[in-house]
Amino acid sequence: MSSFLGLDLHPAVVHFPIALGVIGALAELVYLLLRRPWVKWFGPVLLTLALAGSGVAYFSGKAVGDKAERQGVPEAAVDKHEESCIWALGALGLATLLSWAVRPTGRGIWLSALIALAAAGLTLYTGYLGGELVYVHGAGHVRAGAHAAKPPPESKEAE
Repeated sequence: MSSFLGLDLHPAVVHFPIALGVIGALAELVYLLLRRPWVKWFGPVLLTLALAGSGVAYFSGKAVGDKAERQGVPEAAVDKHEESCIWALGALGLATLLSWAVRPTGRGIWLSALIALAAAGLTLYTGYLGGELVYVHGAGHVRAGAHAAKPPPESKEAE
């Protein structure tokens, strides 16, 4: 399912993994620095949600990639965005696994935080490339068609 009510899902879902991944990485960093119990599980939970959202964003993006190319977006730009997404997904998956793995002992949290920050950076870069697809190359823009709005009827009061 690449659309809902006739609208592409990709633009609606991409913001969740970006926000959750960045906040998850910051939660990892906060836990590394503070080691407070109240922040212990924020990182793993947020990174897990970001990973799930990234999967949805990836597959919804695959579904609209050809549509973007039909709209005149260069194939190389679409491919670069997709490749960046795959790298970000891999880094986010590794960060998520590490985050859960180091929680019981607390050892290795520095590595988990470092990988989470790298994953957040890759995710932000992927978002930047997606923004270029939209704002530079015109991906996803709806063109005015045969169904232009009708002008309002003229009022008799205007006479």
